[in-house]
Amino acid sequence: MFPWNKMFPFPKDYMKDDIFKQSDVDGWMKKAMGGKLPQTSQMFHSTDFFEQSFDLLNKVQAKKKNKRKTDFEASIFETHEEVIIRFPLSSEEKLGELKTYHDSTTCFIENVPHNGHKQSLKLPCIVKSNGTVAKYKSGIVEIRIPKETNISITKIPIEIIKNSSKK
Repeated sequence: MFPWNKMFPFPKDYMKDDIFKQSDVDGWMKKAMGGKLPQTSQMFHSTDFFEQSFDLLNKVQAKKKNKRKTDFEASIFETHEEVIIRFPLSSEEKLGELKTYHDSTTCFIENVPHNGHKQSLKLPCIVKSNGTVAKYKSGIVEIRIPKETNISITKIPIEIIKNSSKK
C-alpha cells in the first residue's frame, strides 16, 4: 500500500470534518503574510469581479494623475517660422531666478513654479540653436524659437559590387 497519509502535510487530527474553518485559514494567512492582508470586508465591496477590477484600475490611475499633476502649465504652438512657448510667472521678481535654455528638440525651464524645479518641454519640430527671444509682459513669459528650415540632406552613393565567378 502507498503511504498516502504521510504525504498529506497536516497531522491526523486535522483530518476531521470540521478542520478548515474560515477563522483558522484567516489566522494562518495573516501569520504567513505578517498581517499585511486587509480585512475581507475592506477588500471586496461586491462580488462582481469586473466591478472590483475597474475600481482598482480607477484608483491606480487617480494616484498616477495626482503624481504627474504640477503647478506648471505651458502653451506650445508653432507658426511657419517659429515655435512659441508661453507660460505664466507668479511675479516679476521671479525673473531673476528663472533660467531657460534649449537644444534642437527640447526647451528646459528651471525654477518654475518653485525654486529647484526643472521643466522639460518637448518641442513640436527641430529648432535653430540661435536667434531665440524671450519676453515678459503682464505675468506671461513668451519664448520664440526660430524653426530650423535648412535640414541638411546627405547623398549616399551606392557602390555596385559584381560577383566574379571563378572557373
